Amino acid sequence: MSTFPVQPYGEFLFTRARGAAARADLEEHLRQSDVLPMLTIDFVGVVAMTNSFADEFLGKFYTLLSAEGHAVEAVQLAGLNEETRDAVNVCLQRRKQFAVDAESHTLLGDAEVLTDTYQRARKLSAFRAAELAEELHISLPNANNRLKRLLEAGALRRERSAGPDRGGKEFIYSVPAF
Repeated sequence: MSTFPVQPYGEFLFTRARGAAARADLEEHLRQSDVLPMLTIDFVGVVAMTNSFADEFLGKFYTLLSAEGHAVEAVQLAGLNEETRDAVNVCLQRRKQFAVDAESHTLLGDAEVLTDTYQRARKLSAFRAAELAEELHISLPNANNRLKRLLEAGALRRERSAGPDRGGKEFIYSVPAF
């Protein structure tokens, strides 16, 4: 587990330039690490941030995170207050992204469709896509699409299963221990 504190960039975070500097430092932090099972982006001590800072820092970071080969398996945001949570929500909703809130274990941002999926995944703890589809009463392709988005945001982990030899890939999904 690794924690990236945001407070060193200021109590009041504003401007895209400052957001870009914080994101560059976060990316460097990840480049210098082996694959991390968990990254906590910690906002303790940050009083407020503008939408432009949040977009430059978090919005672009989550775009990078969804790219293949990232050095972190799961991500959570910690230490958000009402002001910073609002800025994060606006940023993520505009980009159609979402993040895990470490304290409430809920999704922030554009997660309307995925909220129930994430809560069911938390309830199941470890599962196959077909089990989740059955729980949600949705098709397997729909469940796979939702799982892909949760994986890209670092809200779930996946391991290849040594399942039956049916010719396809089968995975076990799990919720990281946030």
